[in-house]
Amino acid sequence: MKYLTLTGYSNWKRAIIIRIITLSMFMKSISSCYAYVNSYATLSRSGISIRPKFAKRTRNSQTRLFSSIVDKNGQPRPPSTYEERYQQMISSSKLSLAPMMEYTDRHFRHLVRLVSSNTLLYTEMVASNAIVHERNDAMERKHDLTHEPTGLLKEQVEQDIEEYGYDMTYLRRFIGMGRLCTEGPSVLQLGGSDPQQLEEACQTVTQLTDRGYCDYTAINLNCGCPSPKVAGKGCFGAALMEDADLVKNLVTGMHNGANGEIPITVKCRIGTDKGYSFTKTGYEEVSDEEEYANLCRFIETVASSGVVTDFQVHARIAVLSKNFSPSDNRKVPKLKYDLVRRLVEDYPELSFSLNGGVNTLLDTKAELDRCENMAGVMIGRAWAANPWSFSMADSLLYGDNNENTIISTTSPNVVKPRNRLEVLKAFGQHADAEEELWDPVKIRRFLIKAVTPLFAGEPNGKKYRIALDEIARIPKKLKAQGKTLEGTPLISELIMNAAVDNIREEILLRTPEESFQRMIGGSSSSSRSDREILKDWQQDRKSQGETVLQATN
Repeated sequence: MKYLTLTGYSNWKRAIIIRIITLSMFMKSISSCYAYVNSYATLSRSGISIRPKFAKRTRNSQTRLFSSIVDKNGQPRPPSTYEERYQQMISSSKLSLAPMMEYTDRHFRHLVRLVSSNTLLYTEMVASNAIVHERNDAMERKHDLTHEPTGLLKEQVEQDIEEYGYDMTYLRRFIGMGRLCTEGPSVLQLGGSDPQQLEEACQTVTQLTDRGYCDYTAINLNCGCPSPKVAGKGCFGAALMEDADLVKNLVTGMHNGANGEIPITVKCRIGTDKGYSFTKTGYEEVSDEEEYANLCRFIETVASSGVVTDFQVHARIAVLSKNFSPSDNRKVPKLKYDLVRRLVEDYPELSFSLNGGVNTLLDTKAELDRCENMAGVMIGRAWAANPWSFSMADSLLYGDNNENTIISTTSPNVVKPRNRLEVLKAFGQHADAEEELWDPVKIRRFLIKAVTPLFAGEPNGKKYRIALDEIARIPKKLKAQGKTLEGTPLISELIMNAAVDNIREEILLRTPEESFQRMIGGSSSSSRSDREILKDWQQDRKSQGETVLQATN
C-alpha cells in the first residue's frame, strides 16, 4: 500500500482517512482501502464537503470481565475473535498495569487479577529475537531436550513436539499464563525492530495460544523504553519513535503473524530529544507546537497502517542523546499531559491511554474525569509497591460492584476475593499448581515476590515479608542438603501461615471499601501514605542491590 501523507489535512479530514483505512482491517482488503482513501482525497481537494458526525469514544461501558462473552450454556468464556478481543481491551483500559521488567510476570499479574477483575494487565517486555531464537533452537533439538520433564509437563512436551515440532517449555516461562486462571484482559508486550522477527514472534504466540498456554487480548509494540540496552544497543524501544515508517512495517508484520486475530497496539512517548542536546533549560525553550507536530506525524504514520488504533502514551520525551538511566528518563523530562489530551481531541477515531506520574486510584479517576474521552490511565510502580491500594478500582472506575464476578473460566470457577485473606487463599491455589508443574527451586522466589507487597504500609508488614523471605529459601536449602520438598507443607499453607502469624485479623478481613475509606480519611495513625510506601519500595530495591526497575516505557 502506498504511503499516504496526512499532514496537509485538517483534524476531521485526518480522522476520516484513518477511519477508512482502519476498515481495511475488517474488510481484509488493502487495495480496496486505498481506493476509498484516494476517492476521499479527490473529493476533499475538489472542495466537496463530506464531513461526518463522529460518535466519539466514551467511557460509560460497565462490562465486567467475561460478562458479555458467554458460551451456548450461558457460562462466561474468554474472547475468541478479533472483535471480541478488541472490545474487551477497550472496556478494560480505564486502568492498566504497566509493563515492568522483573515485576509483571504471570504470578504478579495473577495477584493483580485477584485484586481487580477489570484492570488491563501488561506483561514484561519480551524481546522478539529471544522468542524466535528459542523456538528455532527448540525445533533443532526436538527430542534432545535440555531438561527432563515429568508428570503433566512431560505429557505436554510430548504433545508440543507432536503438534508443532518443538518443546514450548522455555517459551512458556515468559509468555505463558498460570494454569488455574485465565488472565482476562491482558496484553503481551514485545520489543524489536525487525518486521520479520516480530511476525515470527507473533506466530509463535498464536501457537502457544492454540495449545492453551496463553490467551492475550492484544499484543503491544514497545516504542517507549528509553533504556540504553534497549533504545541504544538494541535499537528498539523509544528509538523507534525516530522512524515511524519502520514502526508501520513492524505493526503490519505483527498483525500478519497473529493472523489478524489479535489487536496490535503501540506504547510510546511524546517524542525523543532528536535534533538537540537535552538540558532542562534548553528543553523549556523547545516549542510545544513543534513537539506536538512531531508526535502527530508519528501517530498518523503508524495509524495509516490500518492495523493500530490504540496507543498508550508516556507523557514525557525519551532522552536518548545522553547516558540517562530509565530512572532519569522517568524523573528529569517534564510531564506534558496536555499533549496527550490534545491527541484525544484531535483523533477521535483512535484511543489513547495516559502513562507517567499518576500513582493513585483517585489521581486516575481525576485524569479520566478531566478528559472524558481518554481511554484510560496506565500505572506501574505504584501497583508493584502497594497492589491493595487499587482494590476499589472495579467499583470506582468500572462501576462493577458485583462481589460474585467470576475471574476465571476454569473449573472450579474463581470468584473475586472480598479481602486479603481470600486473595492469599486464591493465590495459594495458583502457587501450588505452579510448583506441581515447575521446579520449586527455580520458581518459588517468583511466586513469593508476587505476594510480598500485599500488606505494604500495614502494622507488622515487615515481619510478614521476612517470613515470606524464609519460605522462598526453603527449596534451595533442601536441595543443598540433598533433600526434596516431599513431606513439607505446600507453599499455599506456608503463605497463609506467614500472613495469619504476623498480620492482625482485622487487617486480613478488611474489605476494599473499608481499606479505601481508611486511606482517604487517614483514620489510622499506623497507616502510611502511598507516597511513603512507594518511596520505601524503591529504597528496598536499592538495599537489595537491585536496579530500581521502572515501568520500562
